[in-house]
Amino acid sequence: MEGETSRFKLFFINHRKLFLIVLPVVIVVAVAAIFWFVTKQAPAEDTATVTTKKKASTTQTASLTNGALVSADLANRHPVAVMIENSPDARPQAGLTSADIVYEAVTEGGITRFMGIFSQNYPTKAGPVRSARSYFIDWLSEYDAFYAHAGGSPTALSRISSYSIKDYPHSNDAYVRIPQAGVASEHTLFVDVSKIYSLGVSNKKWPETYSTPSWKFKEDAKTFGTTPKITLNFSTSQFQVIWTHDPVTNTYNRVMNGASHKDRVSGEQITAKTVITMTVNHSANAPYAGTGKESEWTMTTVGSGATSVFEDGTRTDGTWKKPSRLERTRFYDGQGAEIPLNRGKIWIEVLPQDGSIVAPSA
Repeated sequence: MEGETSRFKLFFINHRKLFLIVLPVVIVVAVAAIFWFVTKQAPAEDTATVTTKKKASTTQTASLTNGALVSADLANRHPVAVMIENSPDARPQAGLTSADIVYEAVTEGGITRFMGIFSQNYPTKAGPVRSARSYFIDWLSEYDAFYAHAGGSPTALSRISSYSIKDYPHSNDAYVRIPQAGVASEHTLFVDVSKIYSLGVSNKKWPETYSTPSWKFKEDAKTFGTTPKITLNFSTSQFQVIWTHDPVTNTYNRVMNGASHKDRVSGEQITAKTVITMTVNHSANAPYAGTGKESEWTMTTVGSGATSVFEDGTRTDGTWKKPSRLERTRFYDGQGAEIPLNRGKIWIEVLPQDGSIVAPSA
């Protein structure tokens, strides 16, 4: 035994340098092996915690405007309403594809005009911007929207003041003229909607968010109805609108005056998940005394009337109701139940009593 011990000591002395090199390597390998074993045996709840946190960061909330599922910071971001014209010289328009909701209604001469409600997306170019009309003010009041426009009828301007509308009319900080050869200057004004929001919040101290009782929303149907085409006649053929249902995307594509209606900037086709018609009574007034201006229409905005809701390739007829200027217009079926709307972009087509809808009933 003593001889073997002496031989081991002699071996160690002769190979001391080798031991000093190998020993640290052995220690490192052993530590790494222990670490690997411990981490592989980590309790299942650690993995669950990571998964839960990841899901929480991508949680979506229904937008108050049109029910689209968006990040929480966009769900109730304050809306901006923009008046956009629709005379032939104004086409194609910019920004309508970014709107959560679009209202279309007749103005003087049978020309329709749009009011886009923007909350989820604020385009940097929307227009051409045109003047305010009083009936649009009643609809934007449902959202307490910041209001972008270029002038307005005397009645509209008076109501903007008396109703304390969050008004951001034509100015140099958010609006720009973009001249176009052969096009009159009144058709060349555009607005940066993102600036209307940011300047409204920072300079005018308007609220960043808003709250309102929303509509009822639903998920897309799994099967579609047999109403693939909607034709709307507002006045002349220049303002005829056709919406065609696309069963692949379950959206409606918009045609204006026989041509696909597309965005001026992106070339994107204008679509909607839901198209709603509201039939209203309207009548012309005498010209404004002493101004030389043609009077705007008087239009039923508060009260009730006939409605049709088109979604999932179906048509549901019923009644629209708006009890007061500040309350949201709601849409009810023939049994008096509120009609749930598909989540996503909504177009509200406000038809005069002498207009027409050509679409088969579901």
